[in-house]
Amino acid sequence: MNLISILIALAVETLYKPISDYRRYDWLLDGSTKIYHRLSAQSWRDGPFGLIIMVALPCFAVWLIAAMLAGVAGLFSFLFGLLVLIYCLGPKDLLDDVSKFTDALQANDLEAARHYASEILAREVTGDAISLTEQVKQGIPVTANSRVLGILFWFMVMGPVGAVLFRYTCLLRHQAGWSSGFAHALERLHEIMIWPSARLSVMAFALTGSFVDTVSNWQSSSDFWRRNSEELLSVSGTGAVRHELDEPPEEGQPDIEGMQNVLALMKRTLIVWLVILALLTLTGLVL
Repeated sequence: MNLISILIALAVETLYKPISDYRRYDWLLDGSTKIYHRLSAQSWRDGPFGLIIMVALPCFAVWLIAAMLAGVAGLFSFLFGLLVLIYCLGPKDLLDDVSKFTDALQANDLEAARHYASEILAREVTGDAISLTEQVKQGIPVTANSRVLGILFWFMVMGPVGAVLFRYTCLLRHQAGWSSGFAHALERLHEIMIWPSARLSVMAFALTGSFVDTVSNWQSSSDFWRRNSEELLSVSGTGAVRHELDEPPEEGQPDIEGMQNVLALMKRTLIVWLVILALLTLTGLVL
């Protein structure tokens, strides 16, 4: 059933572009901020225990609804899980964002290019066209993991609760106003959440790109296990397609072809994930 849910969710994501307009997380972040401030008198708020309480609330709510619906009819539980998965993906289509960024570059609209680069990287970016393109190229594997691949992994492991946990962790990480202790615990949780999907993605990079170039920027083989997940995704993803570049970009021109090659690698990686998931489902190893 998980495979069917994932295929339907990806089909909706691809064929119905307005779906991103329905993904509004402001209510969730506003509620989290209010809870955080109401706990200001509690010493445990600014640490791991406070974070556990914070993330447990939406996850428990999703689990409870899914359990209640499963008690009524399995179909209701399936539909609820599907809706949760669709809601947690994205929130925007990476292909569309990169296309808008490329169009802005080709139109020499640097301001618009900075805007779309910020949307892709989920942070403010500066620089000229060459710098922006390089930042986006290096950030595409990280963004693909946070928007799609990480969500799919945790949905397979924990169902809708896993999808909510991953998305909520990413949302909290980009929210300002946390104390240093809470922010540190949040960074640790985020690294834990993206660790497995990042490693699976890197293995897919090596399969669908160049294995030698994928590992060429690793300092040692232990990087696969110990390196920061976002750094590993970035260097492995850009390295895996280095051989596909027909010729270096002209001097003073952004490396649009290299960026598009990295984006194509993400598409192939998703296909590899789906094929492996289908095989596991057919053999009965996963449901």
